Amino acid sequence: MTTWSSTTLVRIADDYDREMGDSNAPLDSRFGRYLAQHMNDLWDDDRTDPAAFLVWAWHVATPPIMSPGYVRIRPDLGAVRLTQSQEDGRLLVQIETPVQHGQLAQSVRPPYAATRDWETDRYSYSDGPQRLQAPEDESKPALLLAATLRLPADGWTLHKPAGSWPVEEMLIDDAKQAIAVAVRNINADAGHMVAKLVGAEGGHW
Repeated sequence: MTTWSSTTLVRIADDYDREMGDSNAPLDSRFGRYLAQHMNDLWDDDRTDPAAFLVWAWHVATPPIMSPGYVRIRPDLGAVRLTQSQEDGRLLVQIETPVQHGQLAQSVRPPYAATRDWETDRYSYSDGPQRLQAPEDESKPALLLAATLRLPADGWTLHKPAGSWPVEEMLIDDAKQAIAVAVRNINADAGHMVAKLVGAEGGHW
């Protein structure tokens, strides 16, 4: 599984998915069980639509439906969502992240010296960036800033699903291929932008 870096925002937990399968068979998949449980959420017209199918698969693959998800989101980020524009149906990536005061340019940081900021979750276990949470001490003021980065996915070459799946393994394969495209492109398109917002490069826009 890919390790976290300043530009790696999402990754696939395929080994964990197979380990957590019921039968330990090569094609068994925890993700597959969740897909089967949520087939009613996939409209008939969306089964052959690459963008709509991906949005559905991504929704299933991430919290709160799958926790831990088939797709893992870097712990210091809030969420990474895929949606479609209500205006023209284009695929959109939406990344939500806490922004600590120190990641802002000095000139625009909050003027309140005693104001609390996001804190590292002491119970968070990660091989890289740690999850952030609101300060435990609620007796003092806190200013908790967050950012939402939304990008169109116009240049992606999406996986085209079959639309009908005689056996569950074919549905799982379609969903995994669709997810793999999204993970690769999210990291490539948005990773460097998030790196300039949060982390070691924060504030260097």
